[in-house]
Amino acid sequence: MAKQKEIKFQDRHGALRGRQNGMEFWIRKDDLQTKGGEQRYFVTIYPVSNNPHQVSTGGRQDFDLAGAMEFCQKIAAGEIKLEDLQAAYDAEDDAKERAVFREITGKAKEFQKRLDAKGLKYTDLLELEVLAHSLGDMGHNILLGYERGEGWPSGT
Repeated sequence: MAKQKEIKFQDRHGALRGRQNGMEFWIRKDDLQTKGGEQRYFVTIYPVSNNPHQVSTGGRQDFDLAGAMEFCQKIAAGEIKLEDLQAAYDAEDDAKERAVFREITGKAKEFQKRLDAKGLKYTDLLELEVLAHSLGDMGHNILLGYERGEGWPSGT
């Protein structure tokens, strides 16, 4: 493959912008990421011609400045395909979502076991929550006092 023309980046309010092969590349500082005290960067690519959707490495991949520029150069040269990059990010997001779903489902199953042990259905709990919230703070404190053995307030 012939040598690809180097992308010229210009400073735009603290971010670097470069254009090549119908794409606009932005390199921005990642304020949340540092490695060994070194500033980290993420890249956002805006294809202007055939694909109107941007691709960003933010929260997924970070680079030192030279690495970010090299990453942009590889995309411009076609060594890294935006479609492949987006597909990898989508697969990563899907895996994370499925893991969260499994974790929450596990918690829901444990909660359901506790409700079953008390002879309650979840809908019973929801109904009781509505009634408890309608008591307000004073009603809440009266019930707590009753539970502690203080009885009902005098005069009632």
